[in-house]
This record gives sequence, structure tokens and C-alpha cells, in this order.
Amino acid sequence: MDRPQPRVRPVSLRARGVVASSLLPLALLAGCGGDAVEVDSPALADPSLSDAERATCTDFLDALPEDLAGLEPAEVDPADAPAKAWGDGLAVVCGVPEPEELAPAAECDIVAGVAWFVPPSQRDEGSDLIATAVETTPRVALVVPAEYRGQIAFDAFGELAEPVRTHLETTRRCS
Repeated sequence: MDRPQPRVRPVSLRARGVVASSLLPLALLAGCGGDAVEVDSPALADPSLSDAERATCTDFLDALPEDLAGLEPAEVDPADAPAKAWGDGLAVVCGVPEPEELAPAAECDIVAGVAWFVPPSQRDEGSDLIATAVETTPRVALVVPAEYRGQIAFDAFGELAEPVRTHLETTRRCS
């Protein structure tokens, strides 16, 4: 026995346009959404920055590329932090404190002329890391989520070298 098929009424082009245009803002918001990258951890906060260091940080951050390591810009939280972010968690923070694990004879990784200190506790490729340019004033940190370790992180270090060397004062710290 055949069941009767429900009657389907055609939808006018006008009605389709109204529905589509009312859904467009939601689709755009969904595409632009995402959480801001948090940069307010104690390892990144240095309340003792002088006005001159803050000005240096502003100039440095303004000199950073729009996209970093192939990642598009992202918002930072708090919005007034001396930082810029890209993708899903890659961030550069200016004016960070000296890393707790930095010993007097610490070794640094030199990438394109910039000495970066990576704490031994963060050397595991499967963990997030905070690499600090410890031979600059003010100090700068590159926050790298575990999923960006490897080529993305390497590209980011390389692309940051020129702005770090150009806008920040160099000191000596690493062995």
C-alpha cells in the first residue's frame, strides 16, 4: 500500500532571499568567532615596566608582520596587553619578566641572531612553550602552543628576528 506523499509547496525566491539574508550575519560571526589568546599569566606579566619600556614595546609590536608564520592575526586578552597574537594561541608578549628557570650559565637557542631561552621543563615537543628573548631590553616572549611546535614555531622565530634586532636594545646574558 502506497502512502500518500505530503504536499510540498514551492518557496518563492523572495522568501528564500529573506531566509538567506537573515542567516548571513550568523554565518559571518561563526567564521570570525574564536577565543582571544590569553596573555595574562604570571610568567608573562611584568608590572614594573617603565614608560620608556612600554613605548619601546609599542613600537616593537607595531613593527611585527600582519601574519606570522602563515597564521592570521587573533585578538589578545586582556586587550590592552603589550602583545600580539596569531592563529589559535601563537603570541608575542613584550616586557616579560626574566624566566624563573634562567640560570647564570643558561644556554640559549640562537635563531637569526636572536638568543631565545626555552626552559628545560618545556623542551618536550608535545608541550606548550614560552621562549624568551633574554638578551633584549625589554624582554620578549614567544608563546607557542604544542600544536604549533615544529615548522610554524621555527618560521615565527625567523620572522621575529629583524623586529627584535631593530627595535629592542641588545644585552648579553646567555652562554
